[in-house]
Amino acid sequence: MSDERKTISRRSFLGTGVAGIVGAGIGLTGAGRALGAADEEPPVKPQIKAYRPLGSTGWKVSDISFGSAMMQDPALLEYAMERGINYVDTARQYFEMEVVIGKLFPSKRDKIFVTTKLMPELFTPETTAAQITTAIDESLKRLNTDYIDCCQIHSVGDPNLGGPERIQNPAIVEAFAAAKKAGKIRGWGASSHGPKMVEDFTWLIENTDIDLIQPGMNYLTKGLEPVLAAAKAKGVAVVAMKSLSAARKIDYSEYQTEGRTARQALTKWMLAQPNIDTICITMNTMEDIDEFVAASGETDMSFRERRIMEGYCSLLDRDYCRPGCDGCQDACPHGVPIHDILRYRLYFNNYGREKYAMQLYRRLPESRRAGVCASCSGPCVASCPYGLDIRTKLVRAHRELIV
Repeated sequence: MSDERKTISRRSFLGTGVAGIVGAGIGLTGAGRALGAADEEPPVKPQIKAYRPLGSTGWKVSDISFGSAMMQDPALLEYAMERGINYVDTARQYFEMEVVIGKLFPSKRDKIFVTTKLMPELFTPETTAAQITTAIDESLKRLNTDYIDCCQIHSVGDPNLGGPERIQNPAIVEAFAAAKKAGKIRGWGASSHGPKMVEDFTWLIENTDIDLIQPGMNYLTKGLEPVLAAAKAKGVAVVAMKSLSAARKIDYSEYQTEGRTARQALTKWMLAQPNIDTICITMNTMEDIDEFVAASGETDMSFRERRIMEGYCSLLDRDYCRPGCDGCQDACPHGVPIHDILRYRLYFNNYGREKYAMQLYRRLPESRRAGVCASCSGPCVASCPYGLDIRTKLVRAHRELIV
């Protein structure tokens, strides 16, 4: 991409308060065109066109990588691998996804880089190295493998799980170092879309031998650029997640063009951002895989594609709670975990994960649920740097999540 086109792209987004890309699924059509006549040849399936070094791991991974917390059939991952994807993201928290991936092993173990995340609640200031080792062994068994390419701390930067002391526990580095030496893992990392992820990622990069970070980032997020640059300088891999949209069920038709979807335009923009090794995208169908893989290797954007992104951004700008933002949290007099509750509502309304969202909400003490927001004056609204009507969103979230 020329310098002029990069400048235009960044200016057009920054003018509307934009700087990254968003989470998974808008519900668009596939990338391929329908056949125009019965005798036409079927369209050629898209293939990954670019592989990038994954930090200092020694691996080159597809620029588009696979994530699907609800995957029940290994055939979906097999199809992604046929398209050239060689990186898969999972977690103990993602239902039985570890077990589903394990059905492909050992025969296809050397064909794919596997990252899994241990349960968020495991990591506290008191966690022992033995407890972490046990959790790694459990994931090895579920994945049906004798090694994990990267084992992660799940959800750093989330104040509801504890302060920075939870990741500063020396037992974490001790356990991961021992697992590396034993050949159980090849590297370790951390994921986050929490309001304190910048602080926690920065500490981990500066004070440990961490191999990979997985931040939630999208065209509506801000403030991660120094973290990504620091990771790059140290050889720490960067896997972006929640990078396409807010999964909103909105009318995007005005911003879709023939043979090219808004999600593909967003993917291309994300691929052009510096210091990112791969983008982990939720893919629930083979059509999803074809749509995203079709954008692999493309970083130059047309004027029309930039307009698609600007238009879609305008539909989300005053409605989407950004990963990594804590601008409103200190204003809440009741200690309501605003960021988390709005994320649960996103799962409920847009990800098809109603039961899971309700389970997460029920774990909150009643005093910290959004029921208290109905009688609150809503100081959080004035504190939101993006002008979201947070109080109304929280009241609606409470009504939906206690059904």
